[in-house]
Amino acid sequence: MKKIIIFTLTLFTFFSCETIVSQENINLNDILSRKFQQMFISRGDNFPDFSLTEDKRNLFLVALHNDITVEDFQSKVNFNKEKIDSIINLLESKRWLHKIDEKYKPTVFIATKEDGDKLYEYAEPISKEIAEKIKEQLPKINEMFNETEISRKQTFDDWSFLVLSDVLLDSWQIFNVENQFLGKFARPARHGKNYYASIEEVTDDTEGFGIYGNQNGKISVYGNSRKKTDLSSTNHYISKRDNEILKSIAENFLPELIKILNENNEDIKQIYEKSGYSKEITFEEFFIWWYHFIYTQTTDYMAKMNLLKIPEGGNFVYEIEQ
Repeated sequence: MKKIIIFTLTLFTFFSCETIVSQENINLNDILSRKFQQMFISRGDNFPDFSLTEDKRNLFLVALHNDITVEDFQSKVNFNKEKIDSIINLLESKRWLHKIDEKYKPTVFIATKEDGDKLYEYAEPISKEIAEKIKEQLPKINEMFNETEISRKQTFDDWSFLVLSDVLLDSWQIFNVENQFLGKFARPARHGKNYYASIEEVTDDTEGFGIYGNQNGKISVYGNSRKKTDLSSTNHYISKRDNEILKSIAENFLPELIKILNENNEDIKQIYEKSGYSKEITFEEFFIWWYHFIYTQTTDYMAKMNLLKIPEGGNFVYEIEQ
């Protein structure tokens, strides 16, 4: 399953000639006053071996994403040339920064509130299509869930958030999406590690943009307010046998999910090109993070459709038999 580690500083044509992000990029004062978090899609020890917050390295990348020059950032934060050069050299050596058309740009996904609002807006058609397909497949999903030991003691409604969101779309599915939609499983190579990385703005009490994610451990948490979760007790237990059934539920839905993504593939690529992200990061890095917006929005649509119940506090705490 996917491991996301969080460090907190703290078939549609979606557009014509507009870009996802307004040309009126946020200014440097805004960037320095806002709160950002770093997120990674990784496994094992595949994550950065350096501090992202030291010397404002993460804010420097956000600034470059918003077309703020190195010189303007350096002047604003009062760094001398030796300091800014050391930041650039470090980020380049770690493959977090590269030069395109004589401009330094991040190699990781950056999203301010303005980016996120647009990414959600353009995700709507795909998100709704996935939600409708899950609704159509719900009888089969229920039938398979009823084969679990879980179903003898708890209802599908109790587990609907985990099954319809995390199992069908995220943790039990993300590797399948990488492999079958992106056509590759090798995650970006950075300083001898392989991981996807993002820097996203946090604007409320949830994690960045309210995106649901999974935190694995002896006790695991799926949700968007994971730092506030009490891990001392849980009544959600997944045996090895039940985990295999959940994997089967994910694999059974996979062809439908991949079909929807493939049918929207040209529009997804068009968004990547016209959004400006194509001038910074690879298509794979863009899509895997935008996919998190898509499945989060799909989850919220399903909640409105009464297909699932989001737990109070936004988190589902569970334990998987090892």
